[in-house]
Parts: sequence; C-alpha cells; structure tokens
Amino acid sequence: MSNVVITGSTKGVGRGLANEFSRLGHNVVIASRNQEDIAKATQEMNKKSEGSIIGQVCDISDKRQIEALWELAKSEFGTVDYWINNAGYASGQNPVHKVPESLINTMINTNSIGTLFCSQVAINGFRTQGSGNLYNMLGGSFDGKRLTPGMGVYSSTKASINILTKYLVAENKNTGIVIGSISPGVLVTENWLNEQKRLTNEEWTKQRPMVSIICDHVETATPWIVDEILKNDISGKRIAWLTPYKIILRFIQAKLLGKKRDIFSRYGI
Repeated sequence: MSNVVITGSTKGVGRGLANEFSRLGHNVVIASRNQEDIAKATQEMNKKSEGSIIGQVCDISDKRQIEALWELAKSEFGTVDYWINNAGYASGQNPVHKVPESLINTMINTNSIGTLFCSQVAINGFRTQGSGNLYNMLGGSFDGKRLTPGMGVYSSTKASINILTKYLVAENKNTGIVIGSISPGVLVTENWLNEQKRLTNEEWTKQRPMVSIICDHVETATPWIVDEILKNDISGKRIAWLTPYKIILRFIQAKLLGKKRDIFSRYGI
C-alpha cells in the first residue's frame, strides 16, 4: 500500500480523496489550517479506514510548515508515494476590479504561492527518494475556455497552477517522478454551497438548470479520480472527471430524453 499526503483534506474534494485512499487501505496524511477540523476528520476517518490516518496543521503559504508536513509523513511511514496539492481558496461573485485586496492576497498566497511551495518540497523529497507522484488540483476556467462570472481572480490563480504543472513535468523528466493534474469538475462542497447562498433567488433560478447538468457529489467523483491516480504512470497526464463529452451526454439526456438530474434536493436548495 502507498503513503499519501493531501493538503486541504479535512473537507470537500480533499476529504473525498482522503476517504477513498484510506478505504482502499493506503496510509494518508491529511492537512488543514484548522486543528479542530483535523482532529474531527482523523477521528471520523479512522473508524472506517483500512490504512493509517494522521493529520497535521499546515498553512501552505508558509514553506516551513509544508516541510514539517513532509517530515511527519516520512517519519511515520518511511516514504511519501503520492503528494496531492488540493488546498485552495475560492471566492467569487465580484468582477476583478471589485475584489477586496484581502481576498486577492488570500487566493494568490494559497492557490498560486502555496501550490508552488508544496511542489518544491514534494519534488525535492521525491528526488531524494528517487521516485514519487505529484498531482496539482486545477479548477474551473483554468484554461480560459469557459469564463465564470465573478471568478476572475480565482481562475487566474488556477491558470497559474496549470502552467506551473507543465514546467514541473518538463523539468523532471527521467527522474522517476510522475507529475500530473486533476480537474475534478464542479463538485458540491461546503465552499460551493456557501457561494450558492450569496445568489439571489432570481440568479439561482436562472443558473440551476445548467448547474444541475454539470455538478456532481464529491463521493461520486473522487473514487474514480483516485483509481485514475493509482493507475497512472505517465507524467503530464490531466485526470479530468467532467469532460466535454460527458457534459454533452448529460445535456442530451436532460433536454431531449427528459432524464433530469436531481443534485440539489439533499441540500435543501
């Protein structure tokens, strides 16, 4: 079994990935900025896990904390086989010129700088080991093909991660390190629900039909993503849950075949 480090893994997509790795018997190190969240998550996961679960506070904008996270994983499990940069921060609903400075700093420090620091620590560790697997989490509009209103700053940070990943792939050929990215699609997380609450009834009524087609529950997507990670040995691969083909198929099923997807009833929206 493998040893896996996942940043930002007490909630949302990161928690879903951690749940699946642990269910399969892998050892998992979870990380978050909040000690209470870590304690709660490790307690819940250890009740169901087939592997060992440990956690540590880690603010990924602080490289020393990331280095400490690596050392914890090494000291507990001997090696780090997979490092997944999932931690991120998203806040939308405002055009770029109206986003507060504090939110801009938080998104850049977490998403861009934090992912860069984590990648440095992981790759240096993997080079010392002689092998390892690094995956960076992409988000919506990371490639600029689909612009989501109010998400300009967030999407810019995710675009930087896309470029960073390409450089890492090019710079680490023939090192025994596999580097890739994950595009999880649009998953209903705590943060997503918080952003949805900011919408007016009119805005939500307008957006709901399309969002119902593209959204998924975390527990629907993450088992497939983990399986793809474990199978992959090709550097540069992007593991994408929500593909254009899948969107088109869902649209046809909903609009032409009347098979409407009910994603939001469990959340009372």
